Amino acid sequence: MARRIAQTALMSIGHRKMRRTRLRGLAVAGCLLAPVAVSAQSDLSSPGLSVSGQFDFGLRSYLDDGRYAGQSDAGAQVFFGTTVNATMPLGTGQVVLQFSASADTDGARDAFNLQRAYYTRSFGDWDLLAGMNVDTWGVAESRSVMNVLNPQDGTDVIYGGDFVGTPMINASYYSDFGTFSAYALTGFVEPVSPGASSRLRAPFPVADGQAVYQEGDGRHLDFAFRWRNNFALGDGALDVAASYFNGTSRTPVGLLGCAPTGGVTDATCDAVNAAVVDAFRSGDPAVSSVRDLFDQLADLPEDVVEQAVQQVSAIPGLGIVPYYQHIQQGGLSAVYARGDLQVRTELAFTKPDNMDGYWSGVVGGDYTFHGIGPADASLTLVAEYLWDDRSMRAPSVLFGNDLFLGLNLFLNDSRDTAIRLGGFHDLDSDAQLFQLSASTRLNDAVRLDLTALHVRADGWSDPLSFVDRDSFVELKISTYF
Repeated sequence: MARRIAQTALMSIGHRKMRRTRLRGLAVAGCLLAPVAVSAQSDLSSPGLSVSGQFDFGLRSYLDDGRYAGQSDAGAQVFFGTTVNATMPLGTGQVVLQFSASADTDGARDAFNLQRAYYTRSFGDWDLLAGMNVDTWGVAESRSVMNVLNPQDGTDVIYGGDFVGTPMINASYYSDFGTFSAYALTGFVEPVSPGASSRLRAPFPVADGQAVYQEGDGRHLDFAFRWRNNFALGDGALDVAASYFNGTSRTPVGLLGCAPTGGVTDATCDAVNAAVVDAFRSGDPAVSSVRDLFDQLADLPEDVVEQAVQQVSAIPGLGIVPYYQHIQQGGLSAVYARGDLQVRTELAFTKPDNMDGYWSGVVGGDYTFHGIGPADASLTLVAEYLWDDRSMRAPSVLFGNDLFLGLNLFLNDSRDTAIRLGGFHDLDSDAQLFQLSASTRLNDAVRLDLTALHVRADGWSDPLSFVDRDSFVELKISTYF
């Protein structure tokens, strides 16, 4: 993990080709107009129209001052958001719409995401879908290596950002031999990247509008295939799936280059970044050595590194260029369930063009205990191991040799109270990431959520060291309609 510091958390995402001012307008408009649209639902005359969703309001409090230039000090930030779901019959099929929007007082979490806007119809043993959609294939509890169709937005990348809708045509055939699915991905939507004020980011901002694609501008046709089936096995059941993807990777390589900030023009950055990408494509070691530079941090005094990182983060015109490679990926997942025990695995082999391929995977499972205490609660214990052997020239990964442990407690009460706790432990650097979430319903239409994240990284030998000042506690209230 340490060798990938220059490609840390935020390098697993791209960004939309729009200025953040426009994005903020979309996010705020989406949050404000959603309740208005829903309140007008009773006036809509379309038969069968169904609209539902939620409106969120909350506070997130960071425990420490931000490390990088432009980040907030310790304290609370106000945020709000909304999610809207709508379905309507159309002929013999159905139209589905889902979008979400969020914004906060610092503009750090502004995002608008059209996740689903498609038409679907069944023809006997066939299902056909056309439009924007999110289709996830992962089975792991911690992190998945199988979700290759949709990128994730970067507003909360470490805690887990939402998947971004991708335009596609999907046909599925159901048979006695399993479900066969084919996907034609007709476009690519760059997810939102955090700005300079955002927490949970790398020292360098993502260069706005400077994303580069190995193949064109992301508008070419990608395709994927998947087969899934389930079998009885002993006293349990086995669910297996195999997949193949060929197209633009939804996770970019982050190259240190030019960002149009601090008076640096777009034209200047275009020229600089074109040279950086060309050098990377040709295998120039000077480009790869950007990551190697951060390998040396672990050998330097911590106070020297701390000061240097803060100063470098304030250099105008310095940013990271998302470079989207063309890849092929084959994947296999399996889940075996027997009573209260579930064992699962994900395995993927990814081959970027003109580079060595690499393996990644997750293996583990969980066991659920029932009838705990007078409330008849249930407790699920989770354990998974994550590994990844990608090279320095592949997109970075935070969890390349890590152990994940978690527990999920469901009180099974009238308020649907649930508590989830999970933690990652890096077996190379001993860095740790802990996540806590607790939720309960206040009434039929209002839910209260408490979320906390804590990062512990000693020294600078792990990418998590760049976000170890970004631990937070968050309280959110959601109203459902």
